[in-house]
Amino acid sequence: MSIERRPEENTFPAPPIHALAALATIALDGLFGIPELAAVSIPILSPLVGALGFAVTTLVQRFVAKDEWGASLAKGLVLGIVAGVPYPVAGTAVGAPLLIWAGLYQWRKLPRSGNNQLVDEALRDQRALEDKSGRE
Repeated sequence: MSIERRPEENTFPAPPIHALAALATIALDGLFGIPELAAVSIPILSPLVGALGFAVTTLVQRFVAKDEWGASLAKGLVLGIVAGVPYPVAGTAVGAPLLIWAGLYQWRKLPRSGNNQLVDEALRDQRALEDKSGRE
């Protein structure tokens, strides 16, 4: 008796956060690495970056990832807090694995070699053009 694998068992799980939201968290985290902003980082910059991280993540999750408002707000709150931590490591430590996860998920969805429809269609069109020009 052999056990066959179904395609659903071998799938890579979708990331919980859209890649654009993870990238924004990493980018906002980079603001705390600028030495000139160190003096104002805790009282002014930290809440500002946290609010911006909340807004960006919420809007990306709602309108790009097509999450519901509740899930979008929750994810925005978490990544906003992480981005607002006044150290240039917290947002990168959370955002980088999420960004890698999203990239691996998209990479796994790519067709295997030989199944690239765009290349196959281009080759077919090129051969058709060559045949047509050879007949004339």
